Amino acid sequence: MKKVIPFMFMIMLGLTACSSHIISLLTDDEENVEIEDLEPEIEAEVFEIIRDLDGRQIRIAAHWSYLPFATGDPRPDPYEASCIRRHELDTMFYNQIQRISQEYNINLTSIQIEHRNIMPALQTGVAAGNPIADMILLGGEMVLPAITGNLIYALEEFVPPGADLWENQHWVRPSANFMGFYWTFAPYSLNFEGVFLGVNLDLIRRIGADNPVTLYENGEWTFARFWEIMNLATEHNQFGISGVPGEIITHLIAANDGNMVYNFRYDYDNLKTIAALQFAYQIFNTEGIWQNNHHIQDRDRNFFAFLENQSVFFPISEWALQQANINFAYTIVPFPGGPNNEGSYSFMKGFGMGLAVPRGVRNPEDIYTIFEGISQWSGTNTNLQFERDQEYITSLFSVNRDALRAIDILNNQGKFDIGLTVSGFDWMHNILAESFINGRMNVPRAIEQFRRPQQEILNTALENWVVWE
Repeated sequence: MKKVIPFMFMIMLGLTACSSHIISLLTDDEENVEIEDLEPEIEAEVFEIIRDLDGRQIRIAAHWSYLPFATGDPRPDPYEASCIRRHELDTMFYNQIQRISQEYNINLTSIQIEHRNIMPALQTGVAAGNPIADMILLGGEMVLPAITGNLIYALEEFVPPGADLWENQHWVRPSANFMGFYWTFAPYSLNFEGVFLGVNLDLIRRIGADNPVTLYENGEWTFARFWEIMNLATEHNQFGISGVPGEIITHLIAANDGNMVYNFRYDYDNLKTIAALQFAYQIFNTEGIWQNNHHIQDRDRNFFAFLENQSVFFPISEWALQQANINFAYTIVPFPGGPNNEGSYSFMKGFGMGLAVPRGVRNPEDIYTIFEGISQWSGTNTNLQFERDQEYITSLFSVNRDALRAIDILNNQGKFDIGLTVSGFDWMHNILAESFINGRMNVPRAIEQFRRPQQEILNTALENWVVWE
């Protein structure tokens, strides 16, 4: 199953490493492996119009400038590129935008909207019959409201049969499957959305614990070994784990193959979920395991508490590794597998970011055709689509094997749960953690306490759902 990063068209990642054009992460070898060059078309070409869209403006809205180049922009300046190879790839993408613009007689442009204003802009435009854009990038938390609010088309309504999205998925893939239909799409590339378990290697050495990477590679990375190391940390006046309590619970449930929601019903009395919650209770109810020197509801301070160099483990995402100024040696492993995990899951996920076509956009099939055309900038060498992705992920680690492990975790170990797509549903996990810390509720009582209000949240989220005709 292909899993991919949202359409960041690579430049937006702010990458700086550009030492060589490599595909070093498709192999277990420590040595970098060069891929075959595909020289870009540097000279401008003259194209016949294969389908005249009469100068139509195709707008892509996102919370950044989604396209690095628009129709008619100047050619990329080689002196602004971080290296020759970067300039080559930029030029290939630039040429493809100009080519598609000429072949269809269109103008491609980006619209930048603040993240918090995307849903209001989508709702207002659709209601007025004048969508804000022809394509709009939705964060994962926006997808379900956009679907149930009848704000976006299902892909089955406009993507033609035989499209790459339905067939080979060399350049485009569907995403956000809900009620038997797909709702968003993205270019084919690596997925960066997900969560690892960070490991403070300096503290691992200080307390004399086994390296979790070795345990993972030997198939011994379990709840039991995880607990053993966290408990050992407390004996050396360190914390076992830091992080946002509710998020720790969320991923422990996935790591034991449990559910939050199943068939749109509250599913915390699932035996796998119960076992994961019992382990979470043990973590939060045992003094010194979780780093508790910040208020439990202070998400930002808890998320970055690992920077205080007091906790052996910490949940972390790739963007946080990029932004944080970590002053200790670290690596990453997946959340350990629970006793009931038969699917190699290590973190919970909802819908990822993806592009959607708002209702009211005219001839949406043309919009998809344009997008697929842009996405073919790499020609037949689809490996080129991974170059920038891998350049980015390798920049986060000092060892290639860590980067390889990160890619495997993010692309193969996420477990989808509709509960993470419903606004506010997973906030019960922070309340659970607080109740576990002070001993106010045990697991059976907590499950029953939240059953009714959580089911009401689910019902409310779906009450406006109408199947399109």
